[in-house]
Amino acid sequence: MKIRRLHSAVLAVLAVALGASVLASTAPAFAAGGWPTRDWYLQGPYQTVADCDLAFQDAAQNGQYTGLLYCHWFRGGGPYLAGFYYEVYIP
Repeated sequence: MKIRRLHSAVLAVLAVALGASVLASTAPAFAAGGWPTRDWYLQGPYQTVADCDLAFQDAAQNGQYTGLLYCHWFRGGGPYLAGFYYEVYIP
């Protein structure tokens, strides 16, 4: 019984660690406070998701950016107005 519990605990810890690393690698664009991190830049705002998607597709076909993060709602703050934004990675 103790071996099963230990095994389950180890699996749970590994699952949490793996989940955190996957999250960190797939969405690097936001810091803890919800602001874009260095090298990621908001593009927008767009009034609708469709407008944002069209601009995102254009940027993807253009190929000048190293990375793109799909459209999302940003509530605004600082110099950014509320609206839909996509993000580009410029190292």
